[in-house]
Amino acid sequence: MLILCPRMTVADDAEFRRHFVADKDDTNLLGISFSQPPSTWYDTWCDALDSEPASAAVITTPELAEDDIGERRLTVETVVNPSNLTGIGVKSTPYLSEWSDATVTVESIAVLLQYADKQSVYRFLHVLTTRLRAAGGTGLFYFDPTGLEANTVELLKTLFDAILECEPAADEDPEEFEWTVRVQRS
Repeated sequence: MLILCPRMTVADDAEFRRHFVADKDDTNLLGISFSQPPSTWYDTWCDALDSEPASAAVITTPELAEDDIGERRLTVETVVNPSNLTGIGVKSTPYLSEWSDATVTVESIAVLLQYADKQSVYRFLHVLTTRLRAAGGTGLFYFDPTGLEANTVELLKTLFDAILECEPAADEDPEEFEWTVRVQRS
């Protein structure tokens, strides 16, 4: 699922994330996150699940990986920077092979687009979404399209079974959002 929303919306909320996990007691999480330390990513998901996941791994940069994960049951993998899409794919493959029902989160596609061209990001996401479908997994791909060309956003939308889009509510309240869901494949 592609989640189109501005950064720092309700999509960052634990209750929001909870809706996308089928079995909270047996969740295997794989994160691709270049915008927050692994411990923060993990703790957000623990809040959403009301417990620790069965297994968890996150792919990030060496700078963010310097974060102390303490006693968390979290494997941290690193790539030099977010432009290394092949490296991200290689690091994710063992988890997708081992976990038949993985929940994969990509936070955020906009960061990938800052480091790699749109065609490379498209190919990477195409491979990842195809692997997820084959494995019966769930994908949550966060994307803040603010400031990007409309054709880039439209191109990336074609990769996803469903799109959840967040828009500010008509009453101009910055805390209120209107959500639309579009299912593209059955």
